[in-house]
Amino acid sequence: MTPPEASAILRFVISFGVQTWGTDVVALRRSWRAADDLGYARITYGDGLWGWTHDGWTMLGALAGLTRRARLGPAVTYCFDPSSHHPSWLAKRAVTVDHLSGGRLDLRLAVGAEDSTTAAAWRSHAIPYPDAPTRVALVAETIEILERLWTGEAVDYDGRFYTLRGARLEPPPIQKPGPPVWLAAMGPGALGVAARRASGWEASYLTPSSFGARWSRLRTLLEEVGRPWWDYRRSVELDVILGLTDAEADESLRRFCAARGIEADDALLATALIGTVDAVRARIAEYAAAGVTDLMLGFADFPATGMMELFAERVLAPE
Repeated sequence: MTPPEASAILRFVISFGVQTWGTDVVALRRSWRAADDLGYARITYGDGLWGWTHDGWTMLGALAGLTRRARLGPAVTYCFDPSSHHPSWLAKRAVTVDHLSGGRLDLRLAVGAEDSTTAAAWRSHAIPYPDAPTRVALVAETIEILERLWTGEAVDYDGRFYTLRGARLEPPPIQKPGPPVWLAAMGPGALGVAARRASGWEASYLTPSSFGARWSRLRTLLEEVGRPWWDYRRSVELDVILGLTDAEADESLRRFCAARGIEADDALLATALIGTVDAVRARIAEYAAAGVTDLMLGFADFPATGMMELFAERVLAPE
């Protein structure tokens, strides 16, 4: 398939995410308002039982009321067990936030990390954490149910995990046919679901080359199912460590490593946007060349807003 215009390939949006941390409500409100006023395209907040977040969907309601322009949504939310979340409740919550925000919700789903620590954390709350193929199948079924419930029609559904009989969801969402569904996907099974069912793809902490390799696989999958890859959004979550001078950037990097408990050669730093304005711009260009259309940015000085403001004023400003 060939895109109708070359410019469609590299449409590029910078957005700010607060998904990695945030239980200080005062700081969050200040940060959300600043991000919206500065013109960032998207603001997200995490979901889960982790100690660094409040309840994600409650906070999205607050985020919707504090912002006017930015699209918003969970950094990711989960659907690998009815407790987190049943598709019907997830559909209802999404509609609620879509109305509260005036139609600005992006629903970003995830299949969950494949490591024993994550599994143990969920299971400590008596929430099952199935194996990866089961979680992938659950997210695919959930997306199908969401899309059918958002039509407002009565739904009869017989799936592997859920059976619905005459299920109807009202009111419908503002966005038609519903909020865009993004999928955080890294493995081949999840990438397949992203190609078949999602409106956008989310990745986390990948270098440009690693992102490009996965995007190449996803692009092939999109072509195989007959979807136009050039209009498909693809996002990566990154940390930002920005300074006006090399010395300022180096000091910010030192503080970042100390706060995270990592060394200067940690693999995470290979994925971050680090340095002066020119260095960060050059790194962004590498991600754009790898196929990224959206960057979700976690600023290293949070809860301060100085780095976010500097990025908007100097990195995003027209030449």
